[in-house]
Amino acid sequence: MIRKLSQKVLKASIMPATLCFVIIQLNGCNEKVQKPEPLIDLPGKYVLSFQDEFDGEKLDTGVWGYHNPGKRRSAVNVKEACLLNGNGELEIRNWTVISGNDTVHHAGMIETKKDFVFGYYEARVKFDIELGSWGAFWIMYHNFGRTFQEADNPKEDGTEIDIMEFVPVKGRYGCHNLHWNGYGEFHKSAGSGERMNGKLEGYHIYSLLWTKEGYIFYIDGEESWRCDKGVSHVPEYIILSTEIQDGGWAGDIPPEGYGTFEGTKNVMYVDYVRVFQDSF
Repeated sequence: MIRKLSQKVLKASIMPATLCFVIIQLNGCNEKVQKPEPLIDLPGKYVLSFQDEFDGEKLDTGVWGYHNPGKRRSAVNVKEACLLNGNGELEIRNWTVISGNDTVHHAGMIETKKDFVFGYYEARVKFDIELGSWGAFWIMYHNFGRTFQEADNPKEDGTEIDIMEFVPVKGRYGCHNLHWNGYGEFHKSAGSGERMNGKLEGYHIYSLLWTKEGYIFYIDGEESWRCDKGVSHVPEYIILSTEIQDGGWAGDIPPEGYGTFEGTKNVMYVDYVRVFQDSF
């Protein structure tokens, strides 16, 4: 059965079913598979340089590593939170273990082992995220831990590029953010503010065009925000993540937590991640 619809059909209408890119041409028992195309029209000659459709039985640890394992904010990041569900999706689960007076929340993050610079980044994601947590598709720079000065240089130092952060308050919204020059006193940032409040349930396609001139962010192929500040020119890596923080911008953790690992409804689903880069 063909699981993924063509990109051209998707441009006309974002379907709730899992996106399909496989085109089968019957010729006896032969099948012809066509590579996916970006959802938007791109300048120049962009070619597919990375993809993971999450169609396997387990996460490809030759492609992905685990980002920030251990204690983080109000949770613990664990490898077990990131798994393939057999339906062509990555799941990043949030759940809670209560034992006596101890309550431990769990979340997860994965990062690409390959770095990228410039290009068009696209992922199809569903955020079934509850209060006290948020999910994100983002790009991270390697130099964030070094000592920074007031004079910034994101071109050579790098920038955190949040392609989509989904926050389950104020009608449940998305936002795009940039952070550079470290996270201390000289930290700088820019952001889109709230986007698509109450309109991001189910699967949507979140994407970024990153060029030497700046960033353009898209939701379902429509431009959502652009910015020419904090433009990085250095290779960075992709992260898919959930985070938990009580009383933060995502609200309060429910008193009962998020249920068990098997029973949680607090999950970020990812259908695919793709990167297209200019071949010239």
